Amino acid sequence: MRTLKRWISTVKPISTSSEFLAWRQQFLPGRLQLLAWVVLIILILVTMLHLTVTIPSLNASGDPKVAFSADRLRAYLANTISQILSVFVGVLITRSRWIRQSPERVFLLFNALVLLPMQVVAAFRGEVSFDSEIWLIYFAIQAILVPVYWQLHLLSQVVAIGYFVTAFSFGWRDPNVVVPAVYLLFGVYTIFICAVANTGVFLYERSCKRELELRQQLRVFIHAVSHDLRNPILGMTMTLKSFVKPSGESSAIPQELLVQLVASGDRQVELINSLLEAHATEVQGLALHRQPIQLAELVNTTVNDFQPFFQQLKTSVYQTISPNLPPINADSLQLRRVYENLISNALKYNRPSLQLTFAAEVVDSEKLGKWGNRQSASRLQHSPLHWLHCIVTDNGVGMTLQQSKHLFDLYSRGRDQRRSLSLGLGLYMCRQIIAAHGGEIGVISSPDQGATFWFTLPIQT
Repeated sequence: MRTLKRWISTVKPISTSSEFLAWRQQFLPGRLQLLAWVVLIILILVTMLHLTVTIPSLNASGDPKVAFSADRLRAYLANTISQILSVFVGVLITRSRWIRQSPERVFLLFNALVLLPMQVVAAFRGEVSFDSEIWLIYFAIQAILVPVYWQLHLLSQVVAIGYFVTAFSFGWRDPNVVVPAVYLLFGVYTIFICAVANTGVFLYERSCKRELELRQQLRVFIHAVSHDLRNPILGMTMTLKSFVKPSGESSAIPQELLVQLVASGDRQVELINSLLEAHATEVQGLALHRQPIQLAELVNTTVNDFQPFFQQLKTSVYQTISPNLPPINADSLQLRRVYENLISNALKYNRPSLQLTFAAEVVDSEKLGKWGNRQSASRLQHSPLHWLHCIVTDNGVGMTLQQSKHLFDLYSRGRDQRRSLSLGLGLYMCRQIIAAHGGEIGVISSPDQGATFWFTLPIQT
């Protein structure tokens, strides 16, 4: 079975999402139970039909070639009873706890219980059973009722037909097949049905996968809109509240704060437009509007917008990014989203009186291996690229190594999920933005030792 799992994993598409795999694991057990009952009912009905109509009709014809002798009737009953019993065992297995633990194994086991009993019974007589009618019907029903795991469908077909071909090559024959050409004719029919069934299963899986991907894209889009609009709106609300005075007192609003409020509103419109554009491309990559950017200026404007939060939470900010760093070719709006998410997360999951430090430096590919992916750094060692290595450090509560590994996954939430009202989208979007720019993002942290979020952006030298 380990070999089987490795084989399935090799043919599984790399882009298969975890959501689709989870759906398939839930879909397969219920459909296997339905298939088992359908096959059992069909076998019982067909057996009753043969015993009451078909066999008496053949015997009444008077043709000894088609009539059922006592030996042939006993052989038919032995095959039929063994198959019904084996399918009944399969029904019991599909209703056991094994179906939830390993539905793939139950799938293959049930196929063996349906397709091999007659072959085993025939083998004791030194014969082989040419079950072309059963193959044609069963593989078609199976593809209709269980249209997932085309690899398992193919494997079960190869095992059943391969056993017959092997036995036939050793000289075993089916005594009920009078004309040898029947083997070739029904063999072609069986292979054709198998090909059509597997193609149908493959296309159904692909359509389901695409549907789940589109649903996920829609959820990400909706969550991104709500998530990205929260920070500007909250900042604007807190700024406006700071000017609320008791009744009877007059106040003058400084001009620079009004300009800041207008700029915040403009960014909301830009965010909505960029998200609509990204959604229209159906996640073919973020639509980046690159231009030369001075990182120090971008960080300064972002920090200024968070001043009401910093004052309320008594946060100390140390901005150490040099204005003399080389400009980067990046999307200022998207890069600003990265800093906004990192800042808001630091404030959300840490105690007041936090210390935030912003820094950046130019590094080459060799030094990049200290922070990022060593394998990718090795590949870029002789490239003309240098990197702008940016960090956001806090002295907060930190996180465990396990939390750090999954922090940038979709819907992964923060260190205290019970207090968190977020959807776990912010850091995932950060990773998408940095990846679209050609860089990497990560975090270095340990409990009670703070956290250092880092990301890299390429600089063409």
